[in-house]
Amino acid sequence: MEIKINNKVRYLNQVLCEVERIYQSLLASAKISDSEYVLLFALLELGEGCSQKDIVESSYISKKTINSTVKKLQQEGIIRLEAGKYPNMHIYLTPKGSEYIKSKMIPLIERENEIMQHIQDSDFEVFVSQTAKYLNVFKNNV
Repeated sequence: MEIKINNKVRYLNQVLCEVERIYQSLLASAKISDSEYVLLFALLELGEGCSQKDIVESSYISKKTINSTVKKLQQEGIIRLEAGKYPNMHIYLTPKGSEYIKSKMIPLIERENEIMQHIQDSDFEVFVSQTAKYLNVFKNNV
């Protein structure tokens, strides 16, 4: 079967795959899974005491994946859960989790912040605006 792939599609896929490859390499070197990174990043962004529901709503990760990641991090002593307004459990870092964040997450986030210093604000705004536009068209047509 022969299909002509639009050059825009080809280039977009190349760029997205390369970004994904670099992130995978960074996370692998830090020994952090994708879902752990997303959950802990959300915990840093949303603040301790957020719920799994909050994390699901702020990320692209499924409820099932967040739930299994919470269980894994809880078993490893990185996070603890406390009962909140039913049915939500609220997520907090343990002392071990705070150290984990300092040693693994903060260096990655600092690298991302340093990289962003090389991109002009106006270029970043165009990039985000156009990516959001593409995402919206994509979601509405898939």
